[in-house]
Amino acid sequence: MHELSIALEILDIVGKEAARHGAAVVRQVNLRVGDLSGVETESLAFSFDAVKSEKDLTRETVLAIERVPVKIRCAPCDGEFTGSGHMVICPICEGFDTELLQGDELEIEDIEID
Repeated sequence: MHELSIALEILDIVGKEAARHGAAVVRQVNLRVGDLSGVETESLAFSFDAVKSEKDLTRETVLAIERVPVKIRCAPCDGEFTGSGHMVICPICEGFDTELLQGDELEIEDIEID
């Protein structure tokens, strides 16, 4: 379960940023997780809740997860569409020359601190 190591890394990053800004408490961490990231969001949320209690700064922190759908652009027709993987055929022109625009993210969007 790599979600535990991801949760620990998030807490490490959040702790360093909070300390850099002199925060006493981290209220919320807003995370963006793409559908192709390979991250199970329920497992990540569970892991985060399990390990956050070990740190005073993040004891009450809420992890808000935004799922990011897959979005693809077709080079030949410049159309954009949603998909479910890296190998896709454009539904507009049936072209194969496509580019992933979003959907593989795993990023901290922002941190709410006091």
